[in-house]
Amino acid sequence: MRDCYVAGIINHGSYDDVERCLASLRAQTCAPRAVYVVDTGVSPGRFAALRDAHPDVIFETRENRGWGAGVNRILARIDAEQATADFALLLNPDIELDPDFARVLVAAMGAAPDVALASGKLLRPGCVEIDSAGIVLPRHRRPRDRASGQPDCHQFDRTERIFGVSGAAMFVRRAALPDLTLAGEVVDEDFFAYHDDTDLCWRAGLLGWSVLYEPRATAVHARGWRAERRLSIDPQVRRNSFRNHYLQLIKNERGVDLLRNLPWLLGWEVLRLGFVLLRDRAMLPAYLDAIRKAPRAFAKRRAIAHRLRERSELAASRGN
Repeated sequence: MRDCYVAGIINHGSYDDVERCLASLRAQTCAPRAVYVVDTGVSPGRFAALRDAHPDVIFETRENRGWGAGVNRILARIDAEQATADFALLLNPDIELDPDFARVLVAAMGAAPDVALASGKLLRPGCVEIDSAGIVLPRHRRPRDRASGQPDCHQFDRTERIFGVSGAAMFVRRAALPDLTLAGEVVDEDFFAYHDDTDLCWRAGLLGWSVLYEPRATAVHARGWRAERRLSIDPQVRRNSFRNHYLQLIKNERGVDLLRNLPWLLGWEVLRLGFVLLRDRAMLPAYLDAIRKAPRAFAKRRAIAHRLRERSELAASRGN
């Protein structure tokens, strides 16, 4: 089980967090074969000090093109340099892993070849409240971290297939990546930040892969974005999240599901618009941004549909 995964951290100015994340990787009972850090160059001095302090870690500086671009770069380097690794562990810098996090998830994914993506129970600092017990997709189609902010009373201690898991600490089966890749990207770089992980999970489910929640694997996630802090977040960051909700709907929502859930979806959108008009008008440009990006999202939707048709035709031919 050892030496079968590579870890990667995508960092945007969180150098103290990277130190703690690296320490938790070093403490893993199932150690990664290699560790990559892709940094956006916010502080060249801090980056140089971090690189000098960790000569066993592979560092790279790139322009800030969003979380997805950082993930895609790490996965490309793993393909080129660590091609025999079975899994990639993608991490935000504000994650500290329990020592058995990787061991538990590597074993769980090894026993379930249909699982493309997996994570564990993420806790908030202090380990009293849950940060994410996996991600669910309500009928209004706005993905939600399950139990976020609730006390951890072991109410989500069952291993299960689920809609999605957080990109803050996500294991990826590398054998699934060719199937999940669209337009040369595993993670959609049009999203830049937010909902790109749920978009990937949604696509995995459409294409027949499973997403696994394994609560025996735990980690602490500091998380900068929380509902109670929403209006203190940079408006441009919030606009990304707002816009990307529509992009992932365009790409992934199937027609029959849209019709089935339309009353809840429309009701939610009316509430969202009302909130924007009354409390958060800085979000209005996000509607226009979603319209501008919609043609590319529709093209990716067609690519997913084409892939599904090919799979169905192949299955039919084998049946004959």
